[in-house]
Order: sequence, then structure tokens, then C-alpha cells
Amino acid sequence: MKENQIIFQPMGRRIEADENLTLLELANLAGAGIEAACSGKGRCGKCRVQVRGNATPPGKSELEILGADEAKDYRLACQTHVPGAATVWVPEISRLNSQVILTAGGDYTADFGPGIKSAELEVPLPDFKEHAADRERMLTRLSRSAGIFEGRNHQQTPLSVLCGLEEKLRSNAGRVTVVTTRSGSILDVSPGWDHQCLGLAVDLGTTTVVAYLIDFRTGKPIGVKADMNPQVAEAEDVVSRISLCRERPENLERLSGMARKCIERLASSICREQGIDTDRIFEIVVVGNTAMHHIFLGLNPEHLAMAPYTPVAADGFSVRAAELELAFSPETRVHLPPVKAGFVGSDAVAMALALDADQVTEPTLMVDLGTNGEIVLASPDRILCCSTAAGPAFEGGHIRWGTRGAPGAVDSVDLSNSEGAPRLSVIGGLAPKGICGSGLVSLVSSLVRTGIVTSAGAFDIESFNPRLRRGPDGLEYVLAEAQDTGTGRDLVFTHHDLAQLQLAKAAIHAGISLMMAEMGVDRLSKVLLAGAFGNYLNTEAACGINMLPGVTPAQIKSAGNAAGAGAVMVLMSCSQRSRAQNLADRMQYLELAVHPGFNDAFLDGMAFP
Repeated sequence: MKENQIIFQPMGRRIEADENLTLLELANLAGAGIEAACSGKGRCGKCRVQVRGNATPPGKSELEILGADEAKDYRLACQTHVPGAATVWVPEISRLNSQVILTAGGDYTADFGPGIKSAELEVPLPDFKEHAADRERMLTRLSRSAGIFEGRNHQQTPLSVLCGLEEKLRSNAGRVTVVTTRSGSILDVSPGWDHQCLGLAVDLGTTTVVAYLIDFRTGKPIGVKADMNPQVAEAEDVVSRISLCRERPENLERLSGMARKCIERLASSICREQGIDTDRIFEIVVVGNTAMHHIFLGLNPEHLAMAPYTPVAADGFSVRAAELELAFSPETRVHLPPVKAGFVGSDAVAMALALDADQVTEPTLMVDLGTNGEIVLASPDRILCCSTAAGPAFEGGHIRWGTRGAPGAVDSVDLSNSEGAPRLSVIGGLAPKGICGSGLVSLVSSLVRTGIVTSAGAFDIESFNPRLRRGPDGLEYVLAEAQDTGTGRDLVFTHHDLAQLQLAKAAIHAGISLMMAEMGVDRLSKVLLAGAFGNYLNTEAACGINMLPGVTPAQIKSAGNAAGAGAVMVLMSCSQRSRAQNLADRMQYLELAVHPGFNDAFLDGMAFP
């Protein structure tokens, strides 16, 4: 973080600190919308934020609104001044506009055969002729009904299930619903019939978290919810989060708790809307990059950022929800599919699963673009994977007016009339407040095409474009003037922004080029772009900045949230779970950091067409 910079999260908006202005005023200038029904008079209490930095202490009126307990964690943005660097977390209830989060996973199907089963039994009440113990009578009925148990089984009924079993068997004339794993472990016994049996698939991303609730009885989805990853308030990217964990052990515990609480909130939100109890969720599948995987589990991620970038554990495995202190049924299973390497996680494996990387007939590229671009190149006889440190530019990070995809963000730019004002497409149809990743690629492609940016990646002052001017930090291009923006300030794209985008696209270009060379592939059959950025990216613009080597727009297809789709497939099908592990075993990891050709490939990728 810069010495005097305030970052508003999860919007990713940055602005220089000014102790004469309140956080609400700074947020408005930065284009980070915060609710303020009383126009900043300190009356409505809607502008609650969390501040990590040296803020002025709360006054009497602020304490009256928040109360002493809440004031320990929150401040009113309209009453708070910060003289120096700080990170400000704007909770969902205080955000003026919600982040646009991709939840659709495309048309991916899996054979239905989950690892969790439920059976409705009628267990006879004991008498002098049938005086077997409660558990044994239930196991006998379960064996006849589900064909799971053979003979006596003394290993697979946890104490949490045995406690209260006698009342459950007697309260509804012996009618109970029993939930088990396919191997026979009993997870729950509930009195009565017609109980839900549910599973939850979670895509735990660095920036966003998406949860899908599935009915294990029918295989049908019940609902989906998404939110920003609250860890963004602590650190924007995985490297920063790893550094935090290395500084103090309690930081790992705090970040881990944030991820778990977020999953609980999303599950509760879906269940509340459907009138379902979260205690009916008996399996949870969580996919994410390797750092998110480790932090969620409370595993030390320190060595992921140190050569040779080795994970603590790589193969898929399951733990009880109680071990993670998750607020679900005590015996609920949490399954973590396999990760491949320090920066190729189970989200990349899930993407490869959903996109059938093991069934391609021609060379196919699969890319999840973001701060850490994960790339899979699949051919009929070989599968390669790698990660590229593209940096935060594709998510609006380190860009003067960069922002994540939310209402007010420019997502596409048309410069066909190079002498006139640019035509901007803005999410939500609002006045522009910033520019997101897809908008950046669209803008730079247009600037290259019209000659305002050279092939070397510099503004051409001799293009004599009226919107190209000298700003306080060098040349900049004016996208919209102050009177036309939602911030009251000129929306500009600077030469520093251009360099950040150039570095990001060069990293992606280099990774793909080296993988193609390693596999001996000179042309690709198709390119599948996964994730939110890939979903909204203009394919012609991507080709226009030479991000994807040797590819035409016709070869590129959006794949939606493929990682989320893969997580659902693993949840719904034991065979897909095995397939995911086989895919991870088959994938060969290419470490770009030590590849002898990386520097040359990166330099080649810097050029624009």
C-alpha cells in the first residue's frame, strides 16, 4: 500500500488520504458508493464501515448511533477522518451498488451418484420378544433397506448420533430418516420422514465466494448465493495473505475464520429463503486456489510463496465440519478436491473437470483469468497446467480509475469515431465511476487499433488525438470529463495504467506460448475462458492486444464459472470425484518461474499487434 493511500474494499477503489475530508467524501470522490440516506449528517447510521488504519476517535453522536459494542468494530464513514494510509471495508449492507459476481457455470452435467444417502425407516419399538438395543434394531432395518451394513457393525455410529437416539426412535412410532455415507458411516438420525438431505458446493475465490445448494434426493439445484470474499479487507491478493499468515499465527486463524463464516452466511441465506435448516446439509465441497485451500483449512501457507512452492497436502481428502468449527451438523463431511501445485489449485482441477480436459480430441486451451491466471492445455494424450502472475490489473487493481465489475464500471469502449467522444458501455447504465478489467482490454485494443498506442506500448503524442493530454504523472487519455462521470472528476487512463495492462497480458501470453512449445502444438483448436473476467471479455479485444497467441475470436468461447460447475459435479457424483483426482494426477505442472525461456516469451508478449 502507498504511504498515503486509502483503499475502499471490496470495490478496490483507491484515493490519496486527506484528513480534511471524511471517509464518505473520499469514497464518493473515489467512486466507491456508500449508503448515506441522511447525506452525511451522521443521523441514519447506514454508512457503517470497518477501518484498518489510524482513524480519528468516534464522537458522542456516533457512539449514540452505533452503541459502545458496535463501535468496537464499525465506524460511520460520514463522521470519520483518516490522516494516512488505511484499508476501509464496506460491508454489503452499506454498499450503494453490489458487485456483479458470476454464478452461472454453463451446461455441465454429471452422472448423479452422490456420496451421501438418506433412508426412511420404520424401526420397531422394543418389547419382550424384540429387546435388541436401539442402535442395533436401527442398523438391522437400515441393512435391509439400504443394503449397507453386513452383520454387526460397531465402528460407524458416532457418539453425536447415539446421543438422543432413544427419543428419536420412540417419538414417531419408530419412523426415522437416517443419513449415511455410501461406505456406511451414519451422519444423522432424525425423527419422522420427508426430511431434506442437502449438499453445498463452494467456489472459494480470492475475491468472490459462490455457494450452490443441491438436493441429494433428486440431484436438482435449490439455490445459489455469492458475495465478496471478506479476506479482501485484510489483503487483496494471495501473496499478501500468505505474508500476513507468516507475520503472526493469529492472522491465519483470523483469515481462516473469515472464509468459514462467509460460507456459513451464504448457506444460511439460501436455506432461509427456501425454509430449510442448515443442519440438513451433510456434505460440503470446497474448491479454490492452493492458498485459499490452505487458509480455509487453517494450514500454514507460508511455503506456497517460497521455492519450490510446495503445498502441505495435495490429494483430495475429507474432514468433519466440527473439526473446522463450521456451524453445520456435527458429522457433516467437508471434501477438498486435489490441488496440483503452489499456485494451481483445486479450482483449476474443477475447471478441467467441468470442461472435459480428459476427453478432448484436439488441442484445447482452458484459461481462468485473474490476478493469478491458471491455464490448462489439453490434448488427447497429454495435459499441461501452469499459473501466471498476471497481477491485479484484470480486476482493476493498480489502475488509476480501476474497479471491479460493479454498477458504474466501464466494461467496454468504442473508439470507432477516433476524433469524437468515446462510446462507453457502463454496468447498470450509470454515469461512469471507473473501469473494470474487460473495459481495460476493450479500451487498449481500441487505442492500439486507432494508433493512439504504439505497438511497443506507449502513447503516441504525434497521433494528435484531442483526448490525449499531459497529466500530473505523464500522458493520459480522457475517457470521460468530470461533468459526465459519477465522481465529478475526469475519468482518465494513464501511461502507468497502460504499463500495468501490458505486463498482465504479457504474462498470460508467455504462459500460453511456453505450454504450446512444451507440448509441441503450433495451433489451438479452441480456447475456453472461465471465470467472471473471461465471461465478460470481448474476444476481439483480447485478440486485439495479442493476449492469446495465434488465436482468432472465432476460436474463443466463454465457459462461465467452470470452477463452480466442477465443484457441483464433485458434490453430485462419486465417479466425478474419482475423475477429478485422476485428472490432477494426469496433469503435468509447468513451473514458469524457473523456465529458461520465460523471459524471452514474456518480452515477446509485451508487444501489441
